[in-house]
Amino acid sequence: MVQEISGEMNMAKPILFYTSSAKHIAERMRIKKGRFVMKRFTDGEIYVRVLENVRRKKVWVLASTFSPAENILELFFLLDALKRGGARVNLIMPYFGYARQDRVVENGECLSSEVVCSLLRGFRLNKVLVIEMHSPRLKKFLKYENIVPFELFYPAACRADVVAAPDKGAVEVAKKISRACSVSFAGMEKIRPVKEKARVTMKADNVKGKRIMIIDDMISTGGTIIEAGKMLKKRGVKEVSVVATHGLFTGSAVKKLEKSPIKRIYVTNSIPQKATSRKIKVIDISGFVEGLIKKS
Repeated sequence: MVQEISGEMNMAKPILFYTSSAKHIAERMRIKKGRFVMKRFTDGEIYVRVLENVRRKKVWVLASTFSPAENILELFFLLDALKRGGARVNLIMPYFGYARQDRVVENGECLSSEVVCSLLRGFRLNKVLVIEMHSPRLKKFLKYENIVPFELFYPAACRADVVAAPDKGAVEVAKKISRACSVSFAGMEKIRPVKEKARVTMKADNVKGKRIMIIDDMISTGGTIIEAGKMLKKRGVKEVSVVATHGLFTGSAVKKLEKSPIKRIYVTNSIPQKATSRKIKVIDISGFVEGLIKKS
């Protein structure tokens, strides 16, 4: 990846650098890009070089840490190059990978989220923004600001009769959206008998004949929302849709969602969306991220 910018940089304006993980977002943003080289040697090693003077300049790095692990290495190498150049670095992460590995359950497990956070702390970043961090436990490991893109969700959510949270973690966000849209709120409870499998129960009874919008931070295997959709249909719900910030769609998730009672699934392009389905609608997050940088 080589990004060239001609002419003089306006020091009053933000300068943006990015890794491969966020290229699809950065290219849509109307923010001046810093000049840099990011490439692979023939043996696969990553090479990063910043091509301009960034000393004492405020720069932004846009990067995510989802799989493959090279995305993390690209981020660390770019941060190192900028810090060695004397830049004042801010980081914005559309998706923070490894956030789900936020606790040790069995002896001998790696606490992966803490490892990633510890390495980020070592760069002494000026500011870190994360688009809807999966687990608040990471606040113990890293100082960051959690950003929920509410404004992107309102158009879809406001067409529903009821906004629902599939578990306790989604309640705060779902309640805020329900208030903004002036619609009812309903809570659900998620139980995981085994990893990546979920059983969902409903806490409210007044959902018959209603259009339900489930709010969640991410869709991975799709198991939670599929189970929620089946349960809601048994309750007589007219229509079930989902809004989620991060669409991971791992394994056979898309095929399972196609066969599910879920009518529509709204996700952002916080990670590149390669999954194709008549049910999935992708919301572009680039304008939202651009606004965050310009306001900071």
